[in-house]
Amino acid sequence: MEGFSLDSSVVVKWFSREEYTDKALKIRNTFIKGGIELIVTPLLYCEVINALRYKPDYNTEMLKRAVNALINLHMKVEEISREILERSVEIAFDAGVTIYDAIPVAVAEKYRVICITADEKTQYMKMRDKYPIKLLKNLDQIF
Repeated sequence: MEGFSLDSSVVVKWFSREEYTDKALKIRNTFIKGGIELIVTPLLYCEVINALRYKPDYNTEMLKRAVNALINLHMKVEEISREILERSVEIAFDAGVTIYDAIPVAVAEKYRVICITADEKTQYMKMRDKYPIKLLKNLDQIF
């Protein structure tokens, strides 16, 4: 089965109407139907809920529902091991990105899959030529 590592910028769109939300939902729906495997880290849950916490239309109850919806998806959760952290450090320094942005790419490398991100400027543009990363808006090239 084909798999993908996800950056939190994609998953936030599952809960918020934004540009390319339709493409993010296509990923989620394909996963729910059993068509792909999604690999994330525990950090993704924190990043998504934190991003939603600052959306003006979100309140405590909505955030709790989002937490439950994420957990109930049962995506494959890769623990942030020493191996993942060390590789993330290498990627971060090489590409000039944050450790947070490097982690899903390190996971993608470990599983030999593609990392999908919606973060074009600070993540995709810096890693596109050297790492297994694709931009959400170009999803049609993936599916």
